[in-house]
Amino acid sequence: MKPARIFVYLIWFNLIIVYISKANEMIVPLKDIAFQNPMLRSIEAEYNIKVPIPNRFIVKDITLHIEIEKSPALLKERSHFSVFWNNKLAYQSVYNPLVDIVTADIKLPTNNLEPFNDLKIRSIHHYCLNCCEFEGSPELWSKIDLENSYIKITYDEKPILQDTLLIRDYILDMKNFNPVKIGMITEDTTDKYLELASKLSGYIGSFIRYRRIFISYHKELPSDRDVFIIGTKSFIKNFLNLQNENFPDIYIIPNPNNITKAVVLISGNSLDQLEKNVNNFIKVKNELFTGRFYQIYQGKNPEIEKFESNNLIPLGKKVYFYDLGYDDIKVSGLFPPPAEIEFNIPVGIFVQGKKKILFHFAYNYGAGAREDSVINIYLNDKYVTSLKMDKKYGVVLKEEDIKIPAYLLVPGKNKLKIEYAMMPPGGGFCISPNLYTLRGTIFSQRSYIQIPELPFWFEMPYLEFFVSDAFPYSINPDLKETAIYLSEKDPNNITALLTLSAYMGTKIGMPFLGLTVTSDVSKLKDKDIIALGKNLPLEFYKNSNLKISDANIDLKSPVLKLVKESLKSKIYGNEEKENKLAKLTYQNALTNQVFYIMAQSPYNNDRTITIITSENIQNLPNAAYRLFLPKYAGTIKGNVTIWDFYINQYFSDKINPTYFIGYMPFFEKLLYEFGYSPTKFILGFLAVVVILSLIIKKLLDIREKRRLGGEI
Repeated sequence: MKPARIFVYLIWFNLIIVYISKANEMIVPLKDIAFQNPMLRSIEAEYNIKVPIPNRFIVKDITLHIEIEKSPALLKERSHFSVFWNNKLAYQSVYNPLVDIVTADIKLPTNNLEPFNDLKIRSIHHYCLNCCEFEGSPELWSKIDLENSYIKITYDEKPILQDTLLIRDYILDMKNFNPVKIGMITEDTTDKYLELASKLSGYIGSFIRYRRIFISYHKELPSDRDVFIIGTKSFIKNFLNLQNENFPDIYIIPNPNNITKAVVLISGNSLDQLEKNVNNFIKVKNELFTGRFYQIYQGKNPEIEKFESNNLIPLGKKVYFYDLGYDDIKVSGLFPPPAEIEFNIPVGIFVQGKKKILFHFAYNYGAGAREDSVINIYLNDKYVTSLKMDKKYGVVLKEEDIKIPAYLLVPGKNKLKIEYAMMPPGGGFCISPNLYTLRGTIFSQRSYIQIPELPFWFEMPYLEFFVSDAFPYSINPDLKETAIYLSEKDPNNITALLTLSAYMGTKIGMPFLGLTVTSDVSKLKDKDIIALGKNLPLEFYKNSNLKISDANIDLKSPVLKLVKESLKSKIYGNEEKENKLAKLTYQNALTNQVFYIMAQSPYNNDRTITIITSENIQNLPNAAYRLFLPKYAGTIKGNVTIWDFYINQYFSDKINPTYFIGYMPFFEKLLYEFGYSPTKFILGFLAVVVILSLIIKKLLDIREKRRLGGEI
């Protein structure tokens, strides 16, 4: 029997096994798919969540477990909450005044599911039966616990079929839930193959947004995840036993071990052709991948300048809300949730205090709002100004130019918040107003932000900016000036490389066409460096006060000191510094720790090196994946962070020397130095006094000579 026919029979046998097997079950916390404030206030309020359903799911059952904390003043007779699923009532229950936290398990209908389903939670609040109520009373509230509320989905997975839009709708489906697990196989572990795998991982991260991605490296074909294989055609034929089958450069087949998982083959007849095909796969728009196999002849190589990432807004140009991905924002009711517009500026930008941000605000509001109603504007949760609603009959369209001090900006992600604070007209405490007249719209195609031109000049090192924005590597979004160094070609270290690449892809929002992956130190001279592994060269630690070698650490710092006792060591923090690298006990010579270290490059003063290292290399993949988890990523700060995975605790400090990257105009840099360094300010002041004294003395000497000579 021919091998190709055996392969087909094997596929259908697996299909039968899948359908007679037990269905899968997934629990999705609401905090993973909800982003707004779940506080519900006033007499009536609601909260909306979009629930995605991956295209590969055949959903059998959906259950919502919800927990709501409520005001103890609410009456059972008039207060209740309702759950709507795709605009149909699915559940309703009264609030029990004796219970502070209400829980419910609700079966949601599975017929007519949509790619993104509307889950609406509506809450009605009353604190009296037959009396006057004030709609803005602080007693009228409830709050959804997103942490403990979840959706449980029971499902089967569709088999991979020939006519399916495989890459877009399956492997790179942005509706997949956390964590997204993908496998990667390469023909060998030479630098070039790992570089191609890293670029592909970065592309996957840049495409699948707002998800946690774990990309693992394999030598054998796994059955529990989608897999990308990068290799020559001869290697792939032998690896999958496809000797008699011809296939194009980019080809998709069902996994022989699990027909519901896909195997994407990216191949070529030579390494040069393979590299071209991987780069083309990354460059071509994903919407073109609509079949089972693909042949890309030439992909356009984009020219990318500094800070031209999809995640960053350009400086000095008008950036409309619509271009940031926001539609017109509608607000209504007594306590509408604020509109939050998020935008990223480059981390390495030096914010000058006298500069102004221009916020052009296009909005309206309806008739019925009291004249003391306002619209509050905040930047990064700092109050900026208020706009008064002074038109009794509302306005159809109003536009305002608001100038905001640039020093309110923060490196990386910024948030502009627009809060409608509308009150109904008075008429007596017992007269119920018409709350539905309180409406407004923020027009996304007419509202814009314009950030002024600012110099690129930044103090380093800061691990938190690497975590938040992949900085400084994101200065060149295609990573053309970045090299990732691997000290070991161990599968764990390669998995750390691929997962870290996916993480950087999510932060930069663009694929890494210029990235270098190497184990050759000579290729690092003019690069920003990311070093992964166990036995890293000691020269990498040249500009770091923390050096790791041979299961020992060497620490030189005025803040910390090292006490070594054979295989047991402790790092003690200065008593005045809490929550630093304090009381960290090594049970067995660094075997329970992962180190995140950032310092000035040993080869170039304008470059940075970031080190992720551990004596236990098996924990490096987890160390890279934890960057996706805010709970842990938020603790990685300063320029040295140690994760003790034995006790699952992070210790951070700033112990390495600082340096600056970028360029600052001379006089502005001089003012910066004097403003941020008291010592330099005093020395500068004394120098100016001495110089002025010498000038005045010289002028007085000249005048005295002229007087003695009879000139004056």
